[in-house]
Amino acid sequence: MLFSAQGVAADSYDSNPASKRIEVYSLSQNYWDTQYGDTLSGIAQHLLPNNPRKRAALQQDILHLNPDAFVGGDPAMLLAGKRLWLPGYMKQADSSADPSTTIVETYSWGNIKRQRK
Repeated sequence: MLFSAQGVAADSYDSNPASKRIEVYSLSQNYWDTQYGDTLSGIAQHLLPNNPRKRAALQQDILHLNPDAFVGGDPAMLLAGKRLWLPGYMKQADSSADPSTTIVETYSWGNIKRQRK
């Protein structure tokens, strides 16, 4: 299996025009690089799109792990250009996986998202 620069796996030997690409992503990325306009609540929303109850706890954990990324420790004053370390239980966002249309297979080396048939 070949992987493109975007992390999308594609079988170059498959001449079937109906073949589907799958997205492969690593479990080792547990950080978020902030950009101008990012907010702590927006990041939590992106990371936990289907779990609003845990977002407040995630925000507190991110604030605790990254006090230098916030002016005066204020969660509303997130600095751009900082790398936020996420809690150990959080991995890179998987918000694009819609459970009604996507199956996520988990392996020790990472996850694979496949379209449901």
